[in-house]
Amino acid sequence: MSEHTIELTWLKNATEFEYDKYDRTHKIQFNGGQSINSSATKEFFGDDAHANPEELIASSLASCHMLTFLAIASKKKLIVEKYEDNPIAVLDKGSSGRLQITKITLKPKTKFAEGTSMDTETLKKLHESAHRNCFIGSSITSEVSIEPVIG
Repeated sequence: MSEHTIELTWLKNATEFEYDKYDRTHKIQFNGGQSINSSATKEFFGDDAHANPEELIASSLASCHMLTFLAIASKKKLIVEKYEDNPIAVLDKGSSGRLQITKITLKPKTKFAEGTSMDTETLKKLHESAHRNCFIGSSITSEVSIEPVIG
């Protein structure tokens, strides 16, 4: 078992504290010293200049999936030269009628070293294994779709 912590700070910076007026911008400080500003989406009165929770959940899944994929590929002696992804998280009403991330689509594009034999079916199986073994993927209950491309 391991624990992972962040420090989240929000400060009221206006005199009014009404739903459609208060600033949603907050700071997230990570263990290694990095920090980001985050906010709600524009639809929820946030600031699009900052990462929002929906983007952060998509990035967490995509990052975990990539790291798991790279681990599997390296153990199989498949040399990956480049890996890109453009994940999409869909916020919609779930079966409970409440808003939730209902689907996350990963679109990994992988470039293998010259001479590395790779076909679409093998790539698909590698990504299925990465998804099964990604602990963030195992923690998410919404639908996750993976559409891999050989780069």
